[in-house]
Amino acid sequence: MKFRLREKLKYMFLGGLLTLAGFMFGNMNSDTAAQFGYETIDKLVVQELIVRKDITVMGGGMEPQVLISWDRNGGRVVTYGPKGPNGLGAASLLVAKGDGVVTTQGSKGKTGASLMVNEGGGVLSLFAPDGKAKIVLGIAEGDGVAYLVNKFDEARVLKP
Repeated sequence: MKFRLREKLKYMFLGGLLTLAGFMFGNMNSDTAAQFGYETIDKLVVQELIVRKDITVMGGGMEPQVLISWDRNGGRVVTYGPKGPNGLGAASLLVAKGDGVVTTQGSKGKTGASLMVNEGGGVLSLFAPDGKAKIVLGIAEGDGVAYLVNKFDEARVLKP
């Protein structure tokens, strides 16, 4: 078998020219966007999903319906009514600095009820339309406590 150096060098030279031409033609145009806008996918199956920012689930009119977020203070899941954050009510689950909180909000963004668990126990608060807590049931120093506020903002604490 003969070693055909000249033929092999010709093929290598031709391959190098094609590679150089492809590189030059590829860089002549300005950058192109790989994707513009968003794409609707009917069904997506994922075994494991890692998200580095918030997750927002949008409704049919592109209004937020569910928000899942996390920051250094804790995480939260918020569900909105049919018209999104500006619509009718919301409910949220929140974990902040070791405390768990469940809240509900009315159509004007005012909190209606709150359930909180912390190191001392649990607290259930019911709020009036003005945003002030009117009934608070909780645990303080191992005892159950009921805290009631009338329309004149006069408080009454009931202890067993």
